[in-house]
Amino acid sequence: MAEQEELVNLTIDGQPVSVPKGSLIWAAAQKLGIEIPIYCYHPKMDPLGACRMCFVEVEKMPKLATACTTTVAEGMVVSTTSAKVKKGRAGTLEFLLINHPLDCPICDKGGECDLQDFTLRYGPGGSRFDLNKRHFEKPIPVSENILLDRERCIACQRCVRFTQTVAMENGLVMEQRGFRIEVGVDPAAPFDSIFSGNVVEMCPVGALTAKNYRFVTRPWELKKTPSVCGNCSVGCNVRVDVRVDKVLRQYSRTNDAIDDGWLCDRGRWDLDWINDTERLRTPLIRRDGQLQPVSWDEALRFVAERLRAVRDQRGARAIGGIGSTHTTNEEAYLFQKLLRAGLGTNNVDHAHGRFPATEPGALPWAWSDSIAGLEQASHIVLLGADPYHRQPIVDLRIRKAIRAGARVYVVTPEANRLDRLVAGVIRYTAGHTGTLARALLNIITSDGLARGEQGAQRAADRRASVAQETPERAAQVAGVDADALRELAREIAGAKGAVILYDEAATLEPSGATLAADVLDLALITGNFGKPGAGAGPLLADNNSLGARDMGLLPDTLPGYRPVGDAAAHAALGGAWLATLPAEPGLSYTEMLSGGVKALYVMGANPARDATPEQLAALDALDFLVVQDLTLTETAQRATVVLPAVAYTEKDGSFTNTERCVQLVRRAMQPLGGAKADWEILVGVARALGLGWTYLSPAEILSEIGRTVPLYAGVTRRSLGAEGVRWPFAPGERTPEGRATITGSPSITWQMLAEGVARAQKPGGELIAPRGRGE
Repeated sequence: MAEQEELVNLTIDGQPVSVPKGSLIWAAAQKLGIEIPIYCYHPKMDPLGACRMCFVEVEKMPKLATACTTTVAEGMVVSTTSAKVKKGRAGTLEFLLINHPLDCPICDKGGECDLQDFTLRYGPGGSRFDLNKRHFEKPIPVSENILLDRERCIACQRCVRFTQTVAMENGLVMEQRGFRIEVGVDPAAPFDSIFSGNVVEMCPVGALTAKNYRFVTRPWELKKTPSVCGNCSVGCNVRVDVRVDKVLRQYSRTNDAIDDGWLCDRGRWDLDWINDTERLRTPLIRRDGQLQPVSWDEALRFVAERLRAVRDQRGARAIGGIGSTHTTNEEAYLFQKLLRAGLGTNNVDHAHGRFPATEPGALPWAWSDSIAGLEQASHIVLLGADPYHRQPIVDLRIRKAIRAGARVYVVTPEANRLDRLVAGVIRYTAGHTGTLARALLNIITSDGLARGEQGAQRAADRRASVAQETPERAAQVAGVDADALRELAREIAGAKGAVILYDEAATLEPSGATLAADVLDLALITGNFGKPGAGAGPLLADNNSLGARDMGLLPDTLPGYRPVGDAAAHAALGGAWLATLPAEPGLSYTEMLSGGVKALYVMGANPARDATPEQLAALDALDFLVVQDLTLTETAQRATVVLPAVAYTEKDGSFTNTERCVQLVRRAMQPLGGAKADWEILVGVARALGLGWTYLSPAEILSEIGRTVPLYAGVTRRSLGAEGVRWPFAPGERTPEGRATITGSPSITWQMLAEGVARAQKPGGELIAPRGRGE
């Protein structure tokens, strides 16, 4: 039984409250809903007590205390509204305003400025200072994206402390002393961090502003919508700020389990593609060699006629579909349903890494722990992964783990932003990530480093397969230090809890065919699985890379990773869809782009961008190519029909992030005129094919997913809540904070996930997930 947390009882403004021992007075007041104004304090950083704004009066203390640095004590009596407190706060504000310019009407922070708000609520009615205020050259660029107005700075030091203690980079510093103190840039360390935008958001005044937002709008003109970022696989929670149907910025929206309250610059500012003036507004059909505008009815009718003709003349296997890692779960589900139930083909896939199942009934791969679980790891190994550029907030979580004492090893071909902070750095020749993984397995299995009975058995099973993959061979073919690999293997084997992360792209390397299975075995053999702060898994590329797989955008598996040849799953899904489904596996992404089909339906993907000359020739030789996208991509330029789609900020739906968390995406703006959501387009095509689909919203589609995809059993928009759910989850089971619980252990193996699939089905294959109502 878990040890009960020790509580401290105190009174604030006459209201009793109990909080954990060691809590700050500020946090105790927050629990009661009592505001204590703060400038220097931030809940994600250690207390500083520099601004003196959070004064409170504590009984039996001779002087006012700062609520952000004073811990609670049993029986403490606190006042936040006494005359002494009011006088102290008013005095602090008067000092801060001595040199602060009164330029609120033109300041970008006006309307969401803590100095403005607190002066109104706690400040003096006027100033006794009648001399000239100080003036500086303005603005000063401190980075490519951020400008500094020095006269507005109140020296709270939030920005500098974030840079140095959270991001662990030395871009910003405090210069000079006393009333001359100001924020500056370290000449030896340019402020080029991908996390730099956080200092703009946390600045309590308008000292640090975003260059692309400066003088653009006022906060009260913005429509603010809670949603999820669509720029990488982490799934950071955001607030989408829109003015006149243009996305101006995304702000962080704290979800401690995923983003820890932070947001990278890519998620914050990389939004031009949504506002692109070149976006498509009308369907296009190629006539006389040129794409010509047509109506939606004509375009949908034409697509249905051509697909039907190819199927009737050449058979269903002549048709293929390439789906997207950027569209929603609901849209990915409908796309593969259209291909399988509507057109009779399993030729459906998307661009992805290689994750073959290691044994019958096992799922392709699994994260065994959460992003937040990285903080509990004693060791973290990045194998061919660069989260700083690919999944930035995972990198920030690793830095937090380093501050907690984790030993991190960066094993990459190129220099990594984490190199100067970690316990070890190992370099090797690009393309050999799989070679190193097998060399580590060789060391573990041959040197007797397996842990536990199951680990020993798995080591015995793998020993022969990696017998030739010695570290000396790895040194010869991959240019790696063999002794460094041996040391790393011993660290992993002896770790209290090690997390091994690799990049999805590494599985596509010549040596990466078995990388996913090898890394998982490495964790299982060394006992680094099934417990907090331990595990193995990939860092996926895009916002819905995992959702695309979950929803069945694969040629050999149905939604929920059930083989297309599984008779029970085949019958159950066919019964739910009222369709006869093909039983033979379809063609892969590469096979479809190599002349394997005559008609190709591409949704939200751009295969021509990275295609080989032979694949481009195959695309040009297709009888029929339909492309659904936002702009006229390289693939769309070759299409017979182009259908204009909308961005994630213009529709409802859900994404599944790299740690299996399913989260709601909410429409933040009106869709671009003439374009439609991908799910609406798919419904239109299905109706033109005579399928009779009646979906009216993504909520209805998600409810069907909850009835037909075992890993998502019972899911509805309502059940996902504000922070999302990690699959497989038990419908209706939620923590006191509102976060759904996982079926079984929070750390799960492939076998356990497979058992979760089995539990969601009756022996005869009938799906028994509860029927949801959507909202």
